[in-house]
Amino acid sequence: MFNKVATKLAASTFALSLAAAPVVAADYGQWDTDGTAGINESEFRSGFESNEAFNNWDADNSGTLTQSEFKTGIGDNEQAFNERYGDGWFGEWDANSDSALSEDEYYDGLYTSYDADNNNVIEEPEFGDLGDDIGDGGWFDV
Repeated sequence: MFNKVATKLAASTFALSLAAAPVVAADYGQWDTDGTAGINESEFRSGFESNEAFNNWDADNSGTLTQSEFKTGIGDNEQAFNERYGDGWFGEWDANSDSALSEDEYYDGLYTSYDADNNNVIEEPEFGDLGDDIGDGGWFDV
């Protein structure tokens, strides 16, 4: 009985936290804060952290995301997410193979996936995919 109540309470809290999450800017200029060409990893993380998806999706407050927590967080967008990142994305992002993503693994995985040419910056054309993913209706539109 307690587990059912706790599960319902956690789900309700999670849903409320998603509704209260701040909106992430979908404009390239708002992410490229240092004025150099491209969005570096620090700028990316700073911009992406504002949607608080990692913290909201970490249902057990362990400081890591299991694949199950991630799937719950991504919700109805799971198929589109998997099409974008591929079937093996979780294993690729889980650098230490502990079956959970730390914040660093999460942000590193995201950053690497948007840096299509692997030159350690996200240029404006690459940002187009990110803008779609975080904008209205995108999977990170939390």
